[in-house]
Amino acid sequence: MEPDNEGSPLRTAARVLGGPLRGTEALGRQADFYAEAIAWVPKALTRYKREQVRLIAEVGMSNGTLAVIGGSSVITLFITFFAGINGGVQVYYALQNLNLEALAGFSGAIIVPRLLTPIIAGASLAATVGTGFTASLGAMRISEEIDALEVMSVRSLPYLVSTRVAAGMITIIPIYAMAMVGGWLAWKYSLVKFFGLSEGTYDHYFFTFQQPQDVIYAMIQSVFVAVVVILIHTYYGYTASGGPVGVGEAVGKAVRASLVAVMTVELLVATALYGGAETLRISG
Repeated sequence: MEPDNEGSPLRTAARVLGGPLRGTEALGRQADFYAEAIAWVPKALTRYKREQVRLIAEVGMSNGTLAVIGGSSVITLFITFFAGINGGVQVYYALQNLNLEALAGFSGAIIVPRLLTPIIAGASLAATVGTGFTASLGAMRISEEIDALEVMSVRSLPYLVSTRVAAGMITIIPIYAMAMVGGWLAWKYSLVKFFGLSEGTYDHYFFTFQQPQDVIYAMIQSVFVAVVVILIHTYYGYTASGGPVGVGEAVGKAVRASLVAVMTVELLVATALYGGAETLRISG
């Protein structure tokens, strides 16, 4: 009889190390994909102009039913507006416990550009544009349209992925601007209209603590978040397999990965930008 090697040390070590090694290999493939996609962005902007214009319109206004209500920009505005109302309510009760309700204006000047807008804009981009990219690229992959592009000597990655990354970097600016406006309006509305805070008091502390560079930093954060979200969604769509079911699974994986990435990128970029800042200095 042949010796049973199922419990041998080598097989046990292979099973233990196999998972992390496969995970590392998958991360390496993703890193190669992301690096190549970003490297092709400059040439994609000049080589595929017509496709680039179409994608910019698609990202900014979406298509189908979403285009009727204003596309991703308006959706992001509404999401940020309601998030701003929620944030204003929580901030008011937190400051009320300290008898500092009058300082509520500073919270809108600091929290909206530094945290609320980049996070909400990234999550909205993943839920609207990102899922569409994953589904469309996945459908092209399983129907062998991507292979057909390669047969016709068209580089599929720059044509399908790099153009989408560039479109996201361009359209995130108006999306970010609308999200910022929605957050500021909702924050002020909740504190002034719901709780009766003086509008003059709110404006005084808002403009006292509002830093112009925060708006620019928030835009930088939003661009980083947009690039990461689009890269993740295009990767899962570009590498989808297994028919329609596989495309659906790719969309789910992309959404989960992008939402985690949004929070991670926001943490890292915010730490780099504001880690050494001394904007707030409240003393008695």
